[in-house]
Amino acid sequence: MKIQLRVNGPRGDEKIVDLCQNEEDLKRITVLMLKERITRELKIGDDIRMVYRTKTLEESSLLLSYGVKHMSIIHTLLMLPGGMMG
Repeated sequence: MKIQLRVNGPRGDEKIVDLCQNEEDLKRITVLMLKERITRELKIGDDIRMVYRTKTLEESSLLLSYGVKHMSIIHTLLMLPGGMMG
């Protein structure tokens, strides 16, 4: 069974993204791999943050560690430049 995710883009668009072919493949997919696929499919820059449920996804982590599964919804947010006030 093909594993797909629903991705809410930073501009409010929603897209179904083909992630991998099966559950075994899902065990090896990192957040960074998903980020690369999302930025390519949505044609957006890589300066995004991804959120699943209420957790910000860390690039070095496996998707499975967050409980991501077939048809999970991933939200993307643009990271805007800014600085700290001192």
